[in-house]
Amino acid sequence: MADIESPSEPKELVEPVIVVGVLPDQPLWVVQVAGEFARTFGARLVCVTVDATRYVLQDLPDGTLISAPIDPDQGDEEPTFPPERLDEIDALLSPMGVRWSMRELVGEAATSLMTVADEENALMIVVGTRQNGFGGAVRRFFGGSVAVRLTHRQYRPVVVVPIEPTEPGARMPWEEREGEEHHARHG
Repeated sequence: MADIESPSEPKELVEPVIVVGVLPDQPLWVVQVAGEFARTFGARLVCVTVDATRYVLQDLPDGTLISAPIDPDQGDEEPTFPPERLDEIDALLSPMGVRWSMRELVGEAATSLMTVADEENALMIVVGTRQNGFGGAVRRFFGGSVAVRLTHRQYRPVVVVPIEPTEPGARMPWEEREGEEHHARHG
């Protein structure tokens, strides 16, 4: 029978990481669920917000991104995540004992989340479902479904947190849109 030996050099312990997609106007429920996963796994939480209305002009060696708006009429001011929202996230996660950080990126949301997850060797990616209303419509126009793209373009588990669940028996949001489009075409 062969003896099993432990490795001569102990492996360096790597802190687990969970990546969560965060929008300034989405319910904090998504961050709370991601925080619960982070606490359960003893992981650090990396919050990622992505502005899909901008693109990267230059990626500087220090990690700074210089971006420009897709729409030149939008102006050149760099986007910033609302400081009061950062305070709300901190007030939610600190009592949980979860270490967290925020990354602000530009471009396509799913690609940006995958990049951060790769850089951090994340255990999973957490995202919220689509929001109804104008903001959700703009995000769908620019990026489609982030959750669908993530589940088809990378190997990590994707946790999708419902934001606005429908009541049992009610029409699903896409069924309502299809009905509106049909009505608009056929009067």
